[in-house]
Amino acid sequence: MTFEILPTFPTPIYSSQISHYDIVQTELEESYNNIDFSMNPNWGNTHYLSDPEFRENLIIEYNLENFYKEVHNHLNNYCESIEFPIREYFISSSWFALFKKGNYAHVHNHGDCDIAGVYYFKKSSDDGSFFFTSPVPALDSSCFRTGRVVLNPNEGEIIMFPGWLNHGVETNDTDEDRCSISFNILFDRDKK
Repeated sequence: MTFEILPTFPTPIYSSQISHYDIVQTELEESYNNIDFSMNPNWGNTHYLSDPEFRENLIIEYNLENFYKEVHNHLNNYCESIEFPIREYFISSSWFALFKKGNYAHVHNHGDCDIAGVYYFKKSSDDGSFFFTSPVPALDSSCFRTGRVVLNPNEGEIIMFPGWLNHGVETNDTDEDRCSISFNILFDRDKK
């Protein structure tokens, strides 16, 4: 008997350590120290943001040139690995997210962006994991697989994924602050 298992509708998630960790960390530290963090008043006591309205682009505002180069290189790796021809793109928004003790990020997605990403700037080992929820609701009741995938990224790690994929961050139960920089990428639909 011959059979085949088809991985139907897989969701590609990219994860890697950045190449120029020390340079990027120094660059981000300089901007991080100038941020006046606040919470989005519509979300309750979840976590702090550099831009609670998501109208700014931290990468451009603080001229985070080294971080931008890392995003660009890893975006190219991601697209190449899923055989998606890279095309012109722009980072439509980027922001710091700060999680103090008791903070978390509710399940959400990044709407109409093509690729969402997160870089772990400050992270300890036990300050809450990053998780994805399945885009297939039936998996929650399936005997084959859970409807949730948990990652525990390290400081210096970058993750990229489709913007429509629901995700969140578990509660930080430590006394250490966790900080990441998130970003949204849009591809130019007219140019290939």
